[in-house]
Amino acid sequence: MTNVTKIKTGGRKAGTPNKTTAEVRAMAMAHAGDAIELIVSLMNGSDNDAIKLQAAKELLDRCYGKTVDHAQMVRYEVSAAVMERDKGKTFDQIMQESFNGLV
Repeated sequence: MTNVTKIKTGGRKAGTPNKTTAEVRAMAMAHAGDAIELIVSLMNGSDNDAIKLQAAKELLDRCYGKTVDHAQMVRYEVSAAVMERDKGKTFDQIMQESFNGLV
């Protein structure tokens, strides 16, 4: 099968910013202060502990970023270790080692 590259015939040129996205982002940014104030007021003023906790999490996510899923990090670290271990090996060598002793 041959590689066929499709010629782009419409839409924005590569690298051209999406004006609609920029407009929507600007509109949202105009209300960001109010949104943060609402989160803080829910965190401090709600009688419901679940709402307080969720508001606190939302605020922390915006300050420090969302927490990393531990299981995802372990998978990434294992993948990186396996890639390092198998560097320079052919696919056939890796498969042979993987199934060695299973048959």
